[in-house]
Amino acid sequence: MRFVFFGMNDFSHEGGGTIRMLGILNELAASGHEVVFISNVQAPEKLAAFHPSISHVYLSYLFSRQDKRIFQGLLGLLPVFLFTLLYARFFKRLKTVMAPYQTADSVYFFEYLDNSIGYWLFQKGLIRGYVNDLHGVATLEFKFQAQLATGLLQRIRFYIKYWVSNQLDCKVFTKAHGLIFASKAMQQYFEQQYPAVSAKKNYILPYVLSSGACDSPVDLGLREQLVTQLGILPQQRVVLFAGAFKKTGGVPDLIAAFASVSREHSDLRLLLVGDGPTYAECQEAVRHYGLESVVTFIGRIPYTHLRTYQDLAHVIVCPDKQNVYSELIVHVKYLDALISGKVVINGSFKSVVELNPDDFLSLTFTPSDVSHLATQLSYALTHLEALQKRYAGTPAYVCESLTYASHVTVLSS
Repeated sequence: MRFVFFGMNDFSHEGGGTIRMLGILNELAASGHEVVFISNVQAPEKLAAFHPSISHVYLSYLFSRQDKRIFQGLLGLLPVFLFTLLYARFFKRLKTVMAPYQTADSVYFFEYLDNSIGYWLFQKGLIRGYVNDLHGVATLEFKFQAQLATGLLQRIRFYIKYWVSNQLDCKVFTKAHGLIFASKAMQQYFEQQYPAVSAKKNYILPYVLSSGACDSPVDLGLREQLVTQLGILPQQRVVLFAGAFKKTGGVPDLIAAFASVSREHSDLRLLLVGDGPTYAECQEAVRHYGLESVVTFIGRIPYTHLRTYQDLAHVIVCPDKQNVYSELIVHVKYLDALISGKVVINGSFKSVVELNPDDFLSLTFTPSDVSHLATQLSYALTHLEALQKRYAGTPAYVCESLTYASHVTVLSS
């Protein structure tokens, strides 16, 4: 079976989206399917991460973050013919690139921007149909930001973004031939929001791990270097966060909980890996609590190094705040944490509890409850040895049951 996928991503920054794309593409190719990937991936080291049988078509048309916002905002507001006039050069490029695939029953589009492009191409007759992989829920993110906004103008701005994104989603999802959901709960949410979705050819393909993630080794040389560079002492117990510093990410909550726990437990370190919109807020929180000597901001790291950074830790925390999106989807950083062999703490979202009943795989806390997060972190540090034994089988279970190899067959059924 032939699959044609489209993604504007150039894979220069690794994250949940690129991990999912690689997982789906590589497992389909490994299963013997013909896979075509139209994208901006060009760097040899990035191409090397893909299965060798995948055919790559270089799009050669990059968007900045601001370009993406403007593109999607205009597509949500304007009729297609007027929108096409504004993006005539891009349309010309897409027309050339997509010409060999006009006979495909459906082209699969990966991320939010890609999904919008799929709608545009379909409306202009360049493809016969499209299937959207739903990576996120932009409307929920904008609504959440509006609710958190402290100023009236900021609140209005986010509600406008919420309204425009809802207009765009209504256009895109109602014209799609199919949608790929990360969970049954996500499918039910979208069917409730956009009733036309229920009549589509829909799939449920959870956020899981690539098979290669389970084979990722600890780089002992890098580990030794990091211990020296970061000044980690043998008696210190290390708490780690690795992910995006976003409004729903809860990193400020983790810093507050760590500040509380550090008053009871000595010789603690907190390592924060990643970056994002709340990075400056987190730095200010560290200064506020006087934690500069025990909290280290690592910044972005290559995904291939994540396993080594995890190995520095005793406890890995995924501190996401309460939000509807996390109730619908399991974040890849949680799955990555589970295969590390470390004690993991994650919010008790519905999506997580489905995988982790009775704290089967990890400890949980009530999302957005800093006090409960601190309690669970203190418990983990106090009972570290017992918890390490309790969760010793977690990596093997996750690698057997929660990888794309055991889930991508849904797309060919």
